[in-house]
Amino acid sequence: MLRLFNSTTDVLDAWTPQNTDTDVPRAVSGDPNQNTRTSDRFIEDGSYLRVKNVSVGYTFSNEKLKQISGNVVSRVRVYVSSQNLLTFTKYSGYDPEVASRFNNLLNNGIDYGQYPQARTILLGVNLGFN
Repeated sequence: MLRLFNSTTDVLDAWTPQNTDTDVPRAVSGDPNQNTRTSDRFIEDGSYLRVKNVSVGYTFSNEKLKQISGNVVSRVRVYVSSQNLLTFTKYSGYDPEVASRFNNLLNNGIDYGQYPQARTILLGVNLGFN
């Protein structure tokens, strides 16, 4: 709530004189009390299990291919490959594998809401000709 826009729904439970039983500081522009500074108020369990790389393929028999293609095709392999297919975590941020901001190692482990790693799925066919 450093600025009064683009906040999450947590601001609905922010401190007010009528809502004093909360752990969310008051909403104020500019953060004069430095409520957004790094502190243990923001610590959460960042443990995770990630399926990082998976590749599955099938190579067809050479003899059958030669018979079917008239000895033109010597090899066919069909495959599917994926990166960052699944992530199991209770972490509330975008990505539990938090990177450092501006390549500053002193900020390592602090989540600044950077984009998560992309999930890619690749389908392919490898052909070999005589």
